[in-house]
Formats: sequence, C-alpha cells, structure tokens
Amino acid sequence: MEINVTVLIQMIIFLFYIIFCVKYIWPYINKVIEKRQKKIYLENKKIKKIKKKFLFFKNEIKKKILNSKKLSSKIILEAKNNSILLIEKYKIKAKKEYKKILYEASKENIIQKKIMYEKFFKNISDIINLILINITSNTFDKKIDNKYISKVLNKFKIKKN
Repeated sequence: MEINVTVLIQMIIFLFYIIFCVKYIWPYINKVIEKRQKKIYLENKKIKKIKKKFLFFKNEIKKKILNSKKLSSKIILEAKNNSILLIEKYKIKAKKEYKKILYEASKENIIQKKIMYEKFFKNISDIINLILINITSNTFDKKIDNKYISKVLNKFKIKKN
C-alpha cells in the first residue's frame, strides 16, 4: 500500500476536522446531551415521587372504601335490627288495639243483646197482655173453650205446648 500525497492531505484534514470537532462541536453537543440527561433524570425522579403519592393515595382510598363498606354494612344491620324491633313493637300495639276493639265490640254486642232481650220480653209481655185482655174481654161475652184459645194463639202466632 502506497501512501501518496492525496491520502496524506486527506488524513491531515481529517485530523484537523477531528480536533476541531473535539474542541468546538463536541463540548456543545455534550452540553446538550448532559442537559437532556439531567432533564430526563429529574423527570424520572418526579415520576417516582408521583408514583409513590399515587400508591399512597390508592392505599388510602382502599382503606376508606373498606371502612365505608364496614360502616355501611353496620348501618344496614342496625337498620334491619331496628326494623325488626319496630315491627315487633307495632305488632304488640296492633294486638292490644285488636283486643281493645274486640272487647269494645263484645261489650257493644252484649249491650245490643240486652236491648234485644228487653225488647223481646217487652213484646212478649205486650202479646201476653193483649191475649189476656182479649181473653178477659171475651169471657164476659162468651164462654172460653179450646177452639177460642187456639184462635187467639194462632192470631198472635204463638205455638201451643
């Protein structure tokens, strides 16, 4: 391999180019790269902090959800127990009211029965009085016989024993 002048000049120019790049261009590029790396590092740090906060809040939310579920189930259980107690309480009240109404109705029934018996016996006594008046008034007019008593009994629709 022969080294001629063109190759030598190209090598020298290339050497100057490399020196120039290393001295002037490379520091600028290196600064930009370092800035970018620093920015990426800071962003990654921020992301890690945010992830930690996110995980913390996620755990807090899970705890609060569990607590609220426990609390709501406790409230629901209390409500069920209270509803059962209220139902039993009102059943007892309803039974008392039913007995009271039944007692009042039976009292009213007894009163109505007494009134009906009184009316019945009054009517019976009125009928008997009418029969007696009829019999006594007819005794002055004619003799009393079985046929006449049967007629009177039939007239007032009373059965003969």
